[in-house]
Amino acid sequence: MTDGPAAVGRIPKGSAWSFGVRAANDATAVQWAVSFTAAQPLVHFVTLLRDAGTDWSALFGLDSREWTPLLDHPRVARIHFGNEFCQRLLPSVRALRTALDTTALSGLEFGFVLPMLTDDGLEEADVLLGMLPGGTEVTVNDWGLMRRLERRFPGLRPTAGRLLCRMLKEPRAPSSAYLELGGHGFMTPGLHRLLDRLGVTRLEIDVPPFARSRDLCAPRGRISVHAPFGFATTGRICRIGNLHRPMERKFATGHTCARECLGYGCELSARQAPDDGKIRIFQRGNTIFYRHTAAMAQALAGAVMAGSIDRIVISGDWNAARSAGLGA
Repeated sequence: MTDGPAAVGRIPKGSAWSFGVRAANDATAVQWAVSFTAAQPLVHFVTLLRDAGTDWSALFGLDSREWTPLLDHPRVARIHFGNEFCQRLLPSVRALRTALDTTALSGLEFGFVLPMLTDDGLEEADVLLGMLPGGTEVTVNDWGLMRRLERRFPGLRPTAGRLLCRMLKEPRAPSSAYLELGGHGFMTPGLHRLLDRLGVTRLEIDVPPFARSRDLCAPRGRISVHAPFGFATTGRICRIGNLHRPMERKFATGHTCARECLGYGCELSARQAPDDGKIRIFQRGNTIFYRHTAAMAQALAGAVMAGSIDRIVISGDWNAARSAGLGA
């Protein structure tokens, strides 16, 4: 079966969602966003973006040869601030204010990103969410936070983050047969109805290993894809944050955090390489990532050209850490 425009699922009557596949003449109108966990790299990037003359020179962590099929002259339109994976990386009030002010002065759109949260984390998030201007898009990766956003901050626009999108993303899988076991988690009618009730109109997904262009869509809603790294799994235990701890206290929750993951990471090895070449695997903090292969980049480009994807989110954290060899 050849790749083509993604099939659109049936939409229940009364749904407020738009189709995930846009018209062919609008297929190249993809929006580029760059995400940051910390304020200082965000400020540095916006300054570089202003002075560089081209966005590619600012997005130095990417291989432009892989992305040429998407757009000849990509332009960054949005900045996302926050972290998807760890409550310990919630920004301070001062950092969020810096991010908001810097983005506003640059003329770029702003989005806020939040991870899964404990009860204490939800209280912290309330303070930060109260600082956001009305209409701000908030990427939510926690169902409790999604409901809280609906009840306490109805003026903000929720996006379903990729942690809420269940996908098969095993970078050590030996072949594409693994992907045939199932699609991503936004295909179920019950979940569609839930997202409708919560006012969600945008979904974020990853490019799984062995993906085809038609795999990168949802029946409804506008779709964002993260690149050039997908996440395979995440949890509460931080490897780099526990290296200095005594053996009897390693890998337990409740310890202090020095945010080592923002400056350090490691590349992991897989015992068996998949059939389209080895996929590079990394660990940063509590999360395992994989870097897109050329085939994954081509699948993403095909989905953009077919109109299935209208936003690509680039991780600025990986660009900021390139001196450590991550993402090279």
